[in-house]
Amino acid sequence: MKRQTILLLFAVIVSLLPMTAHSNFLKDVSNAYLPGEVRTIMVGEGEAPIIEIGAKTPLPLGTAIVLTEPFPSSLTLSQGNSLADLLAEKGWNVVISPFHLPVTPSEPINEDTIPGSSNEGDSAPSSQPNEIHPRSNQLTQYLSFEMTVTSLTLQLSALNNYLQDRGGYRMVIAQGMLATTFLSATEQQPALDPDTFIAISPFWPEESTNNLVIETMAQANYPVLDVSLNNFNDWESNTTLKRKIRAKNALKLHYRQINIPNNSLTFSIRDIHKPPQIQMVANSAIGWTRHLGW
Repeated sequence: MKRQTILLLFAVIVSLLPMTAHSNFLKDVSNAYLPGEVRTIMVGEGEAPIIEIGAKTPLPLGTAIVLTEPFPSSLTLSQGNSLADLLAEKGWNVVISPFHLPVTPSEPINEDTIPGSSNEGDSAPSSQPNEIHPRSNQLTQYLSFEMTVTSLTLQLSALNNYLQDRGGYRMVIAQGMLATTFLSATEQQPALDPDTFIAISPFWPEESTNNLVIETMAQANYPVLDVSLNNFNDWESNTTLKRKIRAKNALKLHYRQINIPNNSLTFSIRDIHKPPQIQMVANSAIGWTRHLGW
């Protein structure tokens, strides 16, 4: 009985972790900046933080939205800041929009399926909980692509409303799972289409969903710069060449794929030393927009 109580208590604690993490998200982002630097926008029934960095040229080109996420596979808040500073120097107003990746709630534990329970007999193997295969993907057990697309769609709609009076071009930059999610979100909601999208190593850690990026990128109604970080991960590498070939076969007019070294572990404690990877992404984005004639 004591063992059952402990297991049930643990299950309750685990199920509350996503809720606790979400409630602390705005506070955590705010604590990373000076008072007044973080603004909030209404997303659905809640609030989401944004950080704005103004262009450092007299005539801004437009607004660049940099989507960040705590997962290391996406642009982190620190990387987003470095990228925003570089883009601002080239004439872009930048909005950093941290995104809270939704996590599916944990399923409650049934007392009848707990090993050692008084209701469990030796002759009832069907009551044993399903075992997780040791080589199965652990991440996708807690992530829902559909839920992530819905959450990002709400956030993008809120950003569009917030920026509706801003002139100039609209550029969106995202990396990893957020890049894949963005492509699907705009496919479902064309009103969210930007003037261009910078996709950095898009992937999703599940095969069928990961393959969606090949088609959604080729069929996107806006120009796409497909940035592939070398040796980023196997999921992204599996679709790199396929994305390029599909875009070419689909006769996508404004599409370019580039490969840059992945120096994600390179950092500097001095702010003037931007990570080489971020510098190359920024330079590639500026070169791409100039290719578009902006």
